[in-house]
Amino acid sequence: MERSFLTFNVGSYLLGVPSDELIEVNKNLRCTKVPGSPKMIRGILNLRGLLMPVVDMGAYLNIGDAKSESFCIILKVQDNNIALAVDAIGDIATFNLDGLVLPPTHLSGQFQDAILGAFRLSEGLLIILDTVAIARNAQNPSGSSHLSYQSIAISS
Repeated sequence: MERSFLTFNVGSYLLGVPSDELIEVNKNLRCTKVPGSPKMIRGILNLRGLLMPVVDMGAYLNIGDAKSESFCIILKVQDNNIALAVDAIGDIATFNLDGLVLPPTHLSGQFQDAILGAFRLSEGLLIILDTVAIARNAQNPSGSSHLSYQSIAISS
């Protein structure tokens, strides 16, 4: 079975998310900082009346050379919208899921939750992210609160 993925860069890593979850890609969106939020949550984005968390993927994955300043990937993951702040946007690529290599077992914490696996490319790897886990961690980053940043429609 084949599936398409939007590819993007965070630091020197090539990452991907399922393209069927993609709503849009935007450049230089402003978000509102939330006092006391963890480093991985850049803030809350109001996109045409929908509030959603903005996840700084460089901070989330602890990628030292990430800038995560230019682009936001807006996704609909299950019933929630989420924005991923990334360095650069790539193409949409289609892969046979039989070629997905599972992540190593020594990963821990958010890393283990965030990575579904990888596809081997002619040069390097395309790491496929688990957007459900990322959305869950963005909504409950400390693991203790029941507060949710689910997409909320705002009427004007």
